[in-house]
Amino acid sequence: MKYLTALIFGFVFLFGLSFLITPYLNEIYIYYNDIQPGPDGESELFSFFMYVQWPVFFLIGLIVGYLMHIKYL
Repeated sequence: MKYLTALIFGFVFLFGLSFLITPYLNEIYIYYNDIQPGPDGESELFSFFMYVQWPVFFLIGLIVGYLMHIKYL
């Protein structure tokens, strides 16, 4: 049951943090790497989104869900 709780929290954090934090992280990433508008910049930003942000958000949710289950359930 704790793994199911962790999985659910992983998806909740993935969607929640995607809407709350992604715009700020994208602006920082664009500013830091000096990405120009256009197809190349969009593909680089999309790869950052898919391969860095989403896995990190999901792992944070997994960890929080696992710890919540151990502590409160």
